[in-house]
This record gives sequence, C-alpha cells and structure tokens, in this order.
Amino acid sequence: MKYSFVLLLLFVYIQQSNSLADDFLGSTGKHLFHFIHVTDIHVTHFGHADRIEQFEQFCNELIKSMIKPQVTVVSGDLTHNRDHTFGSDQYEEEWIIYKNILTRTNVTQHTTWLDMRGNHDGFMDPNPESSRSFYRIYSNQGPVHKGSYQYTLTTKDNDTYSFVGIDMCPRPGAGRPFNFLGHISKDEMNNIRSLSAQTKDSNATIFFGHYPLSFTYSRGLDELMKHGLVYLNGHLHSGIKHLYARHSDGLLELELGDWKDNRRFRLITIDAGILSFEDFRFDQPIYAVISNPKAAKFKTPREPLYRLSESTHIRIVIFSKFPIVDVRVTIDTKFLGNAIKAIDHENLYVLPWNASLYNDGFLHNLIVEIKDNQSNIIKSENQFSLATTTITAWTRSKLVLFIHWPTFGIVSIIAALCLYILVLVFYRHRAQRMISCCGSCFSLWNKFRLRMMLLCSIDLYYYSLIGLALYHFVGPWYFGYLTHGYFGAIFLWGTIIRDTYLPPDMQTFMGAIQLVLFLIPLTLSLSSSCYYRYQQLQSSANLVESHRDRLIRILTVYILFIYSILFVLFWAYVTTASYKLAFLLSPFGLTLAIISLLLYIKSKRLKIEDFRFKSTTDDLDSSTADSYLDDNDQRPIITEENSIG
Repeated sequence: MKYSFVLLLLFVYIQQSNSLADDFLGSTGKHLFHFIHVTDIHVTHFGHADRIEQFEQFCNELIKSMIKPQVTVVSGDLTHNRDHTFGSDQYEEEWIIYKNILTRTNVTQHTTWLDMRGNHDGFMDPNPESSRSFYRIYSNQGPVHKGSYQYTLTTKDNDTYSFVGIDMCPRPGAGRPFNFLGHISKDEMNNIRSLSAQTKDSNATIFFGHYPLSFTYSRGLDELMKHGLVYLNGHLHSGIKHLYARHSDGLLELELGDWKDNRRFRLITIDAGILSFEDFRFDQPIYAVISNPKAAKFKTPREPLYRLSESTHIRIVIFSKFPIVDVRVTIDTKFLGNAIKAIDHENLYVLPWNASLYNDGFLHNLIVEIKDNQSNIIKSENQFSLATTTITAWTRSKLVLFIHWPTFGIVSIIAALCLYILVLVFYRHRAQRMISCCGSCFSLWNKFRLRMMLLCSIDLYYYSLIGLALYHFVGPWYFGYLTHGYFGAIFLWGTIIRDTYLPPDMQTFMGAIQLVLFLIPLTLSLSSSCYYRYQQLQSSANLVESHRDRLIRILTVYILFIYSILFVLFWAYVTTASYKLAFLLSPFGLTLAIISLLLYIKSKRLKIEDFRFKSTTDDLDSSTADSYLDDNDQRPIITEENSIG
C-alpha cells in the first residue's frame, strides 16, 4: 500500500512535469501570441494610386483573412502631406483617403488598430493636440488620445500584452525640412511615465513610436522603458536595411522599412515570453517566423531565455495563401524531420527535438524549408544558441541606432564653422607676414595659398566671410510662417514658434551642406577673382593668357561663382518651400544670394590699396621671388607656373 502511494505520487509528478513543459515551447499553441507592425504608409493624393490600392489589399487579405492578428501597430507617417516639389502642408484629402481605407475594409473590427502619428502627419500642424488636428479627426486612435497612449490585451491563456504608443512629434509642428527629429515635451514625458507605470505587471510590454531613439530628444525615456521587451519604429524607410540593435540596458530596438515604396511589414511572435520576428514584402505566398529556437543575435536579457534549453519542440509559425504540404527542418546540415501542424493552432508547426544536444554554447544553423500545394517554396533560417548569454553584432545598425544624431549634427556644424574661421584667420596672418612658399610644395597647393592670402588681406572680404560664419551661431537663418498662422524663426540652436522653443532639428545638417556646397565654393571663387584683379592692377601692359590659363580663370571665377549663386538659390527654395515669405525675408534666403553677388561685383572693382598684401620684390628673397614675381619684367606681378605674365 505504501509503495503504491509513492508510485502514484511519482506518476502525478511526471504528468505535471510533462504538462508544464508542454505549456512553454511545447507541442501546443499555449502562450503563443502574434501581431503585425507596418509603418510609413504615406497616403497621398498626388498620384501613387497603387500604394493606396495595395494597402487596402493588405488590410483585406493579410490582416482580415490570412494572418488575423489581434493587434496591428502602425508607427507613423500615415499620410504624406507633401506636394510634388519640396513644400509640405496638411492635406485633408489624404487624411480622408486613410480614413476611408479603414472604413471600407472594416479592418478595425478584425484587429486592434494602433496607429501613431509621424513627422509627416505633423507637417504644418500648429496644434497637434487640438481636436481640429486632422490626426485627431481621421486616425483610429487620434479621436481618443491626443498624444501617447497604451493598450493592454489579455489572451485566452491569461497572458497580458501591453502596447505603449509614444508620440514624439514636435509641438507645434513645423513644415519640412525642419521637422525631422523627435522631441518629447515635459508634459508628454509625464504622460508616458504614467502609461509605463500601468504596464509593469504585463507579461510583455511593447513600446512603439515613429522615430528611432537615436533621432530624438528623449532623455529619460530609456528609464521609462526599462521593463519593455522591444521598441518598434520606422521613419528611416529602407535607406539602410536591417536596422536592429540591442541597447546596453537590454532593450531591443527594431526599425522597419517603409510601406511607401518598399511595401514592407513585420510579423512578430511572442512565444512563452520570447520575441521573434521577420520582415516581409507584401504579396508573398508564404510568411513564416521561427519562434523557437530564437535567433541568437536578437536575444535580450529581458526575455526568459532559460526556456529555450527546456523546450521540447522546434516551433514555426506559418501563414500562407495555399495549404502547406511540407515543412522540412535541418540543423547544421542534418535533416531532423518534417514539422507537423499543432493540434490546437492551425498556423503553428512543431517538431520534437532534444534541446540538450545543442546546449553547448556554440552557434547552430537552423534551416526550415516550407512548401505549399502550389509548389511555392521559401526558406527561413537563423543561427541560434541555447545559452542564456546574448550576442552583440550589427555594426552598421550600431552606427545608425547608437549615435545620437541631434548631438552629432550640432557638434559637426560647430566644428566645421570653427575650422572655416580658423582657415581665414590663418591666411590673414600669412598675408600680413608674407611667409614665403616652399619651393618643393605642390604648385596646386601654392596656388590655393596665394589666392587665400590675397582674399584675406582685403578687409571687406575677410570681415564679411568671418561675419557670415559667426552669424551661423547667433542670427536667425530663416523667418516665415513655419506653421499655419504662426510666424517663427529658425536658428542654429533651435526654433522659436508660437512662443515655444524647439531644439535644433535639420538645420544642423542643412547648414553643414550649405557650408560645404556653397560657402566654401563661394570663398574659392572670390579668392580667384581677387587674385586675377590683383594681377590686373599690378600690370601696366596687356597680358596674354594661354588657352589653359584662360580655362582655369573661367572655371575658378565665373563657373564656380555661378554654381554658388544657383546652389544658394536652390537651397534657399528647398529649405523655405513650406514657409510663406521665408524665401524673400530670410537672411539665408534671397538675401544671401544678393550679398554674394555684391561681394563678387566688388572683387572686379578693387583698388590696389584694398590689398594689404606684402608683395614687393624687396620683401622677398630670390627663391621666393621665383614663385611670386615675373623675372623677365621685374614688375611686382604675382604669378604662378603657366599663369598670366
């Protein structure tokens, strides 16, 4: 009797152990949850009808019929709000199109549609929190939430999954291009803090927003997301593929390519608390995610990784247009068998395995080949490790997602402007001391130095160019109606609009481009113009140019100056196209082109006394004179090899 009782207890224990093992990463669909992420839809009324038609098809066929996610995350740029050129505005027509898609497909009745605004949705929106904002009127979540929000779902397995949408759009919303970086105000940060606190007891918390964290002013946000499993975002489209990163605190950040041009979407599974995902192009016949074992490079200490080594089955979640006929599983080139459909989940395919055989700390290659009854075949593969340690990789993603780009931008332009000023100061000093050129130096380098010394010897140009560089630091770059009904000003250090300060946005990067592609070419053009004017003033006879020298003069003076003027006009148009009156009123608009033209005209009318340049033969030794004087004429004409003389 005593032994029978012990055997009974042992049998019950074994049964409970098997049942518990099967609960997590076993042969059933228990604790398996999946959802969809899509971003950067860019609904527009300027053509691109296929973008809208295919998005409606995506809602009808994939969301409603095939994948049937309980939650769909849409992380911003719902609408395009740009015209055919460089302007931006709030186009109600595009918001109506977006709303009509949700209405016609009735998709919000089949999935919880969690949409969040992006920077395009906030273009020229003076008060995004207002009930009159188109996002607040036409989006799915906007009428209920004026900013960040959270949604919590409880599954049939009694698992809770929380989704926290983070609104980082600047308020007020300026037009493009100075509305690219995310910014969280103090009030919005307090709101997010409250939302985050509500989700701490969930099995998994998913944060999502439009901007990658490295493109935002969001100090303190990492602390609020310390219990989050992942942060999903978009914004960068597919310029750089596979932008995934695991931060030092364990947070997984996953940027997704755009729907706009690339028709990308993401299928995410959370299997027993462990997240896996795959990014797909729309209109594939088969979509599959290997949920166990998880890819090693995406493991994070915020997951219960110990369950990987305790799992009893390889698990693949598959959605397809046609019935699946074969799921072949191979590990390290060894065929393990065919996965079969789970008894309680029509999209889960499982294959028993002995996890202890692979719990050796090494990476193993898993390949799953899936075939449907139409002979469509796809391969899904990953490298996995059952160790609980995580692996650091993706150097390209680190570059984009780990560098704080707002800080990088401001440091870069300040450094570039300081370097430009130092170069001018250096050549001013050289011109006054008349330090001789090195005879062994490259002729091209001597030509550049000679022109720069002449330019910086003239007070008008030296102080004008120094002043222009310093103006970047202190003065407003652009004036105009930066958003509907409100006049504002853009500085290097930020934007003032509606009595609100917004931190620096794209002006740091736009300014750097203007410095390299306008200010430096303008400086070179003016230096060449001053050089040839000086030659003209020093010569009492008509000089004969060689064909080569004439081409050099035309290129370095006229063509370079025409390019500089055309570029600054184009760049001023690009940066002010969204802002009324900005092109005419802004110091870096039409005004900058006029100032440049006046400086050029003046270079043709310089007098000899304008040059504070020591250039007489008495000041130079014989070796230096070879570089600077015409030996045949003995007139103090500055010359170079094959130059006028």
